[in-house]
Amino acid sequence: MFQGQLMALAAALSCALSSSLYNRMGERLTSDMIGYVRMFLAVPMGLVMVLVFEGSLPLGYSPQTYLVSFASGFIGFFLCDYYMFKAIVAMGARETSVIMTLNPAITAFLSLFLFSETLTSAQVFGMMITLSGVLLMVLGEKGKNGKENDKELKTGIICAFLGAVLQSVSDVTAKAALSDIPSVSTNMLRLLGGLAAWIVFGFIKRNDLSRQFVTFRDWRYSIMMVFSVILGPVLGVTLTLGAMEMIPAGVVRSLSQTSPVFLIPIDIIRKKKISALSILGTLVSVAGVIILFL
Repeated sequence: MFQGQLMALAAALSCALSSSLYNRMGERLTSDMIGYVRMFLAVPMGLVMVLVFEGSLPLGYSPQTYLVSFASGFIGFFLCDYYMFKAIVAMGARETSVIMTLNPAITAFLSLFLFSETLTSAQVFGMMITLSGVLLMVLGEKGKNGKENDKELKTGIICAFLGAVLQSVSDVTAKAALSDIPSVSTNMLRLLGGLAAWIVFGFIKRNDLSRQFVTFRDWRYSIMMVFSVILGPVLGVTLTLGAMEMIPAGVVRSLSQTSPVFLIPIDIIRKKKISALSILGTLVSVAGVIILFL
């Protein structure tokens, strides 16, 4: 009965673990490096999932289906991830995830216009609670480590907000494709769109793609990257898309945005300095997301 909701929560846990690994790698790697290598690993993994779960390649669909899927991948796996990685490196995985809890409200508004999914007064109240939680988190983090931290926090907030908007656009675009193609195949095509975008981006910046892989000669970073890819763009996104086939897009994004709660104990284990106000903001923002689509 609650299969879609359970899939969305599993996606939240999966993405929380993936974000934590990106945060750890960000101590040494740039967001560009993470983006490049991640997509080169994610595409073959996504291909394996297509063959295992669907038994054949996503062929024979209409040009419009491919175009929409590729566009969703370009927005979600390139533009959104570009800003999200920058936010994670600037202020941390949990803080970025809290800002990203604004995603359900943005998704809900987009779905309202594109899919005629209505909003109740209780849902609007949930959006306000989420926004309040985000503001509490920001206030809790502001000035924690001086002016340099404030500068990084400001950069992180801007990048995370852009990531939330772009993720919403990617979600509703992917939902449009799901009417014609299974979720695993949709994710595979989205991964291809994201990879193509990262390659073009590399040529524009005149980056030597081979140099992006040098750091991963260290086996510790290689293992972290492999697991982060499995947990994030492969398993996490596939679970999210599968849930979208069963329940409304806004509900899926709401449940999948509970990731910040899973990241609190991870921050504590890593002995990261966390203010009580920041933790309160994290819990309030997630509570608002849950209220949003009860």
